[in-house]
Amino acid sequence: MPDRFASPSLLVTIARRIIAFTLAAMAVEVVIVLADYYFDNAQLGSLIVQREAELLAEGVGLENGRWTYDLPPPVADYEAGSDSRVARIRSADGASIYSNCGDRCVLHLLPEEVSPPDRWTRLLSNAKPISVAGGRTIEVNGRLVFIEVAVVDVDGSAMWHALGLEFADHLAIPMTLQFVFVLCGSLVSVWLALRPVRIAAERAERVDPLDPENRIDVRHMPREIAELCTAVNRALARIGGLMREQRLFTTAVAHEIRTPLAMLQLELDQIDHPRARRMEKDIEGLARLVGQITALGRLEALDRKGFQRLDVATLGRNVVASVAPWVYDRNHSIDFVDDGATTLFGDRAFVEDALVNLVSNAVTHTPAGTAILLRAGPGPRLSVIDDAGLYRRSRPAAAAGLSLHGVTTADGVGIGIEIVKRIAAMHGGRLQFEVQPGLETAAILLFPGPEEASTS
Repeated sequence: MPDRFASPSLLVTIARRIIAFTLAAMAVEVVIVLADYYFDNAQLGSLIVQREAELLAEGVGLENGRWTYDLPPPVADYEAGSDSRVARIRSADGASIYSNCGDRCVLHLLPEEVSPPDRWTRLLSNAKPISVAGGRTIEVNGRLVFIEVAVVDVDGSAMWHALGLEFADHLAIPMTLQFVFVLCGSLVSVWLALRPVRIAAERAERVDPLDPENRIDVRHMPREIAELCTAVNRALARIGGLMREQRLFTTAVAHEIRTPLAMLQLELDQIDHPRARRMEKDIEGLARLVGQITALGRLEALDRKGFQRLDVATLGRNVVASVAPWVYDRNHSIDFVDDGATTLFGDRAFVEDALVNLVSNAVTHTPAGTAILLRAGPGPRLSVIDDAGLYRRSRPAAAAGLSLHGVTTADGVGIGIEIVKRIAAMHGGRLQFEVQPGLETAAILLFPGPEEASTS
């Protein structure tokens, strides 16, 4: 992955910050709540009684209309004779279900003749760890039982257990659920908000500055990101305008040069001298360069809306028919073969220009007697093949790309090959070379089919 993408994604950044702030808020809330319970002895005592009564109630049973009781392991301290834990469990009609205190119950619990309230609490000691007595009415098997306890908390275990139970029931679970929902909700919201941005980023990879209709779609984006993309669109529009103006200027200059060059060629035809023939070759190359510069200007103004379905084999035949006289005049041969060609979606004139450029390069940079083959197919591809096999990479072309047949292209700066590459790219295709040294060089135009081109 490129270095510029080494930073974490926005989703990861937001997730980390939500987790950090939520954990900090949870820690503060836990400290405040536990401190409030810890320093409020009356409330803390009520929590101890409530917890102990609920644990003792787990051992109450009813079989054949008779009450039974088995002391649960968590409250094993309430066995008979315990000095720190006192418990008495009675039914609603006053029948005894369990008691571990005997005569000692009167020291801390309500008299048996008193009808007990639903809940009561009395502090036996205000110092930490506190001692407390109290009772709760709890429903067991559809019947009410009254549980009274007295806790002389010597080691503070009852107090901390009560605080732990309060934390688990009223803090940990609610805060965890809230944390999960807030985190998931925030991440889903950010993901949905960034989805059009991801789509725009994928489309930006294919943005053509010269196409005024090919811009980043800012619809459905968050406003802040839409403003950024709008600024990018304006920058692309300015870049496209500058490029079009530069191309227009270059094309205009090239067009103005064509007429003087044509007149110069006519004048040289009237001179019978070897130097005049050499100058004619130089002027011919210059005229070709001017023509290619003009072609580049036409290429930048190409309207893709005018693309249509083209028969690849017919294109190849037309090009061979048009360039054959020129090829034979230079002591080369050219042939055409249909190798299962299909159709492509594009502009006929520009595809034909690309083929003419490839044939011209093959003729210019191969020795006399070279056989050239224009192959249509298989599928939507066109190949210009010569049997010289002189293609190789060269140092002069390293900055501009590939060279053909060991030298730069006919115009000396690679404009011909560049035109072919741009024509292929504008049709969603590419240009590639395949070579067998000394045997064959193939320049291949690979185009997408009409269905692929229409969906891209």
